Amino acid sequence: MKLLYSITGSIGRIVLSNPPYNYLPEPEFENPDTLKGFLSRKELTGIVVSGEGKHFCAGADTERLSELTKNPSALKDAMEKGKSLLDIIRYATVPVVAAVRGSCLGGGLEIALACHFRFAVKSAMLGFPESQRLLMPGLGGTVFSQEVACRRHVIELAVSGKMIGAPEAREMGIVDQCFDGADLEGEAQRFLCRLTEGRPAALVRSIMTSIHNARTLPLDEALRRETELFCDAARKNHGQQP
Repeated sequence: MKLLYSITGSIGRIVLSNPPYNYLPEPEFENPDTLKGFLSRKELTGIVVSGEGKHFCAGADTERLSELTKNPSALKDAMEKGKSLLDIIRYATVPVVAAVRGSCLGGGLEIALACHFRFAVKSAMLGFPESQRLLMPGLGGTVFSQEVACRRHVIELAVSGKMIGAPEAREMGIVDQCFDGADLEGEAQRFLCRLTEGRPAALVRSIMTSIHNARTLPLDEALRRETELFCDAARKNHGQQP
């Protein structure tokens, strides 16, 4: 798996590249510092994540996973590293949209769930098929899917291992928007441009940081940081420049 990075204007793009199905050879499928470096580019106000070719990501490379299971310690370490990598996306300080086409399964769906929005073509298929292989989601799927879908839907998907189409996933709350056309990445990019239009990149990052603080910090600390970020934005955008 390679991640391909590019920027058009203020919108970045990350392409999961291991065609044709973009399987994940490892839970930690990218160097964390490389991903952090791209996400922190000052000119960015949004990012689109997509898969190369016809699919988003069909999940783990089962052969490599079988090798890891022979060493329980190595397997646990690999899974923790994979979760930390997805947290880098989850706590990105610019909005991130997953542009889903084709298969978005297992670890691929967990990548999409780490993004802040999920757009999909109507023909896309999503799910957690791990139980069919006597496994379960392991990169946060059972936890973070409950932030967008109700508990009973998560139970149904994770226990049955069934795949669902994008329209059904939208009804569940997993997908935010469905599209007929082929220009899915363009739709995602235009959404991000409308969302952040006229907002300085630094302001977008401050807002996103404050939103993330609500999850990562105690309440009183998150509120204190919100005040600091507000005052900083007011000084920069309405007050006298130092």
